[in-house]
Amino acid sequence: MVQRPTISDLLLSAIFTAFTMVRVLKGRWLHNPQYLASGIVGAIVAALLLHAFWPAADDDLIVGGATGIFGSWAGMAVFDAILGLA
Repeated sequence: MVQRPTISDLLLSAIFTAFTMVRVLKGRWLHNPQYLASGIVGAIVAALLLHAFWPAADDDLIVGGATGIFGSWAGMAVFDAILGLA
């Protein structure tokens, strides 16, 4: 019997990916907590969308990793765009 990852595994992976992306793109977490929060939200939304539209890709290392990276980046980009509008 093949053990498929649960949605909580995907969400934890998305959160840890967000920490890495903020560190790489924006610097220290403590200096940029707003980017950490937006990166976490973006990664979680991306993981949930992946699970909703393509559940077979949940256990794929490449697709899951790319989803976390892209979701975290997209969350930070949306946050920057909102700040630019204000």
